[in-house]
Amino acid sequence: MEPFLKHRFPKLFHRIFVKVHHRTVIIFLLALLGLLSALGIQVLLGERAISKESIPTQLICSRTPTLTPEQLSIQGRASYEKGDFDAAVDCWQKAADAFLQSKNETESIHNQINKAQAEQALGFLPRACNTLVQIYGEEDCTTLLQDEQKRNKFRETLQQANSPAKITGLRSLGNVLRGLGELNLSDQVLLVSLQKAQPQEQAAIWLDIGNTRRALSNKEQDLYNRSQERENFICGVVYSYAAVNAYQKAVSEVGSTSNSESAINLQAQLNQLNFLLDLRDWRNKINQPITGEKGESKGKNNLFNQIFRESNYTKIKVQTCWNKLSHANPKNPSAVEVRNWLEQYLSNQNPLTQLQQINNLRQQIEQLPRTHTALYTKLNFAQTLIRFNKNLQGTEQTIEAFLNTTIKQAQEQRDLRAESYALGYLGKLYEDTQQWELAKTKTQRALLLAESIPSPEILYQWQWQLGRIYKPDSRNQEQAKAKSIQDNLKNLEDARKAYAGAFETLQALRRELATGNTDAQLSFLEDIEDIYRQYVDLLLWEQKPEQVYVSQAREVIASLQAVELENFLRQACPENNLKEIDKVLEKDAKTTAFIYPIVLDNRIEVILKLPEVKDLKRFNKFVDRNDVETLVAQLQLDLEEEYTFEAVRNEAKQLYEWLVKDVDQYLEKEHKNINTLVFALDTNLRNIPLSALVYDANLESTKYLVDKYAIALAPRLEIPDPQLIQGRKLKVLAAGLTKPTSEYQSQFSKLNYTIQELDELKKISGLSVTSLPENDFNTKKFQGEINTSTFQILHLATHGEFSSSPEKTFILAYDKPIKVNEIGNVFRTQAQNQPEPIELLVLSACETAAGDKRATLGISGVGVQAGARSAIASLWTLDDKVSVEFTKNLYEQLLKPGLTKAEALRNAQLELRKSPGREHPRYWAPYILLGNWL
Repeated sequence: MEPFLKHRFPKLFHRIFVKVHHRTVIIFLLALLGLLSALGIQVLLGERAISKESIPTQLICSRTPTLTPEQLSIQGRASYEKGDFDAAVDCWQKAADAFLQSKNETESIHNQINKAQAEQALGFLPRACNTLVQIYGEEDCTTLLQDEQKRNKFRETLQQANSPAKITGLRSLGNVLRGLGELNLSDQVLLVSLQKAQPQEQAAIWLDIGNTRRALSNKEQDLYNRSQERENFICGVVYSYAAVNAYQKAVSEVGSTSNSESAINLQAQLNQLNFLLDLRDWRNKINQPITGEKGESKGKNNLFNQIFRESNYTKIKVQTCWNKLSHANPKNPSAVEVRNWLEQYLSNQNPLTQLQQINNLRQQIEQLPRTHTALYTKLNFAQTLIRFNKNLQGTEQTIEAFLNTTIKQAQEQRDLRAESYALGYLGKLYEDTQQWELAKTKTQRALLLAESIPSPEILYQWQWQLGRIYKPDSRNQEQAKAKSIQDNLKNLEDARKAYAGAFETLQALRRELATGNTDAQLSFLEDIEDIYRQYVDLLLWEQKPEQVYVSQAREVIASLQAVELENFLRQACPENNLKEIDKVLEKDAKTTAFIYPIVLDNRIEVILKLPEVKDLKRFNKFVDRNDVETLVAQLQLDLEEEYTFEAVRNEAKQLYEWLVKDVDQYLEKEHKNINTLVFALDTNLRNIPLSALVYDANLESTKYLVDKYAIALAPRLEIPDPQLIQGRKLKVLAAGLTKPTSEYQSQFSKLNYTIQELDELKKISGLSVTSLPENDFNTKKFQGEINTSTFQILHLATHGEFSSSPEKTFILAYDKPIKVNEIGNVFRTQAQNQPEPIELLVLSACETAAGDKRATLGISGVGVQAGARSAIASLWTLDDKVSVEFTKNLYEQLLKPGLTKAEALRNAQLELRKSPGREHPRYWAPYILLGNWL
């Protein structure tokens, strides 16, 4: 990725990757989210510490062997406070080694803890974790986290940590684990730290516990938003309850008025206030509007009450979620207690009470000492003020004055980063109050500072904000009417430039978060989706946009899909052995059209790329996004039911008219040779098999898209190096499981025809099949076959589930589920032994998680981890007898010379549809092909 960015955006690359270490972005994103406790943890000093003045300020510890351990420790602190974190790491490592050599284990541990803090500040969370676990006898954090036995043993070791230094390290370790997304382990470690800490230290630990539980709640909320699973909703609420209780404990435990304890008290109150706003936003997001018979608005459904209704299921799940947490107080709350708390917490909206609370906090914050930590507390508070300003009238002047004071303090302390944030927040305030010129001026100043630091994690925010300010529809209708056409066009161009800058910055920044903190990922991904879609909207604003804008829109939406996959995998997608789609169409796929449907707020944009045609074609349909999402959700449900012919026909016809009709008619007229359609589907469309779209709803002979075209999905602008699958002597590794293990028997039914499916493969002439049925399909034997066998196709006839959550994406083996993050490990040796990647991965009995609009990320993720060029999988489960029929048809087609995988899939589906009783799309449509379709 970095070579690409260096070539494509040389100035930006130099700013971001040369002038500043790019991993530092993580620390500041987390600080502004209010979830980074490390900025508030005081650096530990040895008992025999000497004054900073006795140490030269420009020393390099590794090159100054005459320094004593105490001097090394102090020099580390001096470097840390100046922001020179690399030098701090060097000094504290030397100090830790020197103290250990002099048999002073306590001070050695203190310096290791300090070193981990500096590594966090650099964004090196795994390194910080390594530093801390070594205090407790472990060498490698990654190995520890991946091995369940080691994790359990490590928990026992932590319980035995009794020295004050080791107890202090537990808090730092808990915070680092939160940063790595190990939220449950973070909660457990922090509780051990709490139980062993001195009373004066407990408030700070309760604040950390609150942050971890808030992160757990955010994760469950995000999962619910994607999957609509009640369990995720209930856990999100339970963890919210636990987080708020922890914050309240942090406030009540403060026993003195020292500066550090005052800061903890304030941070706990601020985090709790921000979390209240988060919960209210979530409630407003998921509560659906109610319309009357005549279409009039009748308010919103209270889904919080409906989902959290009193039932045995809710009671059980409340206890299940609560028991996943560690607890100083073993008393479990009842479902009624949690529900009542939620209602009271969210309904406490008395403006006067809120205003009084905010003013009290402001007064306390203004009395904080003028330190860098206090400055970021003020910025955190400023964000809260701006969010509250939308609901509280008459607070603009107070916020304006507070921010101007914060700007002055940042200037006095020469903190350009803080000054940029404060100016940007002031610009946001003016944007919200529609003071456009002031908003533009302040945002431009914030942007210039972010460029000068440079600071990409701030830069993209102000580029985005400036784009919104310039955007033509930002101003109200009266102002828009008063503007000339030339002014509106100028605003449009300025908005595009600002969004282009945000896009370029995010392209450079996004991969830094692929393996980082879970909360930073979620916040970052939400920003990316909003920015990218708004940018596409601007690029395609005009009725006939220039080709350069259409091309850029395609690149932007493809980048969004890559971001989603990277965030799912928590790693960057592989860049090797890929070929650009445009080159594939020109050379290898001259009968293929590539289609990009993009769902915007008020319309669907469709971009078409054809072989041997330079220009992209663009079509659009004006339809409300909510209408599209409602239709897609209903069609998905009806496709899986048996007696829904009429409903499916009508819904699939409507979706065809929105997505494909214009393209289809254009191809019929201008490019009759096209026989394959490859789609890069937008998020909301991926759970619908496009083969089932209806272009002719004739009652007697309904015509589906599969009757005209072979269909495949390819979510990126590049695909694995395409090759036609060889027509003879295909080697297949096939594994299957009839009966799930006892743990999963209630979730998955018995697959009665699995063995028959594997036997059918063996009967097909032209296939060389290695079979792992039943208990032979255990993880050890499976990995052994993968490591030692050479095969082009991996066929798995077993239960599994694809979800937008890696933790819930798995394939069921005889002894245990193989999760998506383990699949890469399974195939690593195979990739070294077999030079060519797996040509095709077939998952014949798996399904996508119900209601999860990003569930097909699971299929893509499994394919990427397995190193497969293509994957064929089902979107929902069927009677596995159908799977036997489909499998036989598919492999017979794959063996035919000259057929592409997409054509083989199409023919197999058409054959299945001819079978008596298989006419309904629920039987033949769920199978989709992702990746290389040739």
